[in-house]
Amino acid sequence: MNWVRAIASVLVLWSSAAWGATLTWDANSEPDLAGYRVYQCSQLPCTLTSGTASLLITLGKVTSFNIGTPTVTQYYFVTAYDTATNESATSNLATFTPIVAPPPVTPPDIGISPTSLTFTAIQGGGNPTTQTLSIGNRGGGTLNWTATDNATWLTLSQISGTNNGVMIVTALTGSRAVGTYNGNITVSATGATSVTVPVTFTITAPPVIPPVTPPPPLVAPPVPSGLRISIAP
Repeated sequence: MNWVRAIASVLVLWSSAAWGATLTWDANSEPDLAGYRVYQCSQLPCTLTSGTASLLITLGKVTSFNIGTPTVTQYYFVTAYDTATNESATSNLATFTPIVAPPPVTPPDIGISPTSLTFTAIQGGGNPTTQTLSIGNRGGGTLNWTATDNATWLTLSQISGTNNGVMIVTALTGSRAVGTYNGNITVSATGATSVTVPVTFTITAPPVIPPVTPPPPLVAPPVPSGLRISIAP
């Protein structure tokens, strides 16, 4: 083997999720080439004389080898050997570094308090006292939320926001008849499960004012029997 033409600076490592990592190198053109040896190290320095290299595999006249998917960083080099088992100088060093999966992303999570609202008003009277809904992000990332309702008698002071927010909810009495009305407020956000807050609005009849009973008429007291009343001139 011509040692001057031995392998040098030709080792390439490529990898894919489907096939693992593969070492490739340029073919040696010596006529007495018998094959190649692949060495592996788990630390540096990584040479034939460092004491850290171990023979991974002895190959024939091929120019690639699949090393799989090591779970820790590994170093590799290749040598050529001839039919007389003479070994060439080493190739350049190839390093395999495993891809560390990023930590899972925690999605946003809608938190609402209270989880339901109840309003009460008197028919024909004013609107009941307003109430508030507190909205927050119980998860990760950014919570870009929107709020909608399905009742004509509900109004919301805020219909969108980012992360934490406070919404004022108003129930409109108007000219509605006596009865119980049900509606929903729904808060939604990208990447989060929507939350629905039920709202109950009860309108009661105005109180009945009892009629005023007039006092009885004045009646002259009866005259005792046998009593005569005369008026002096």
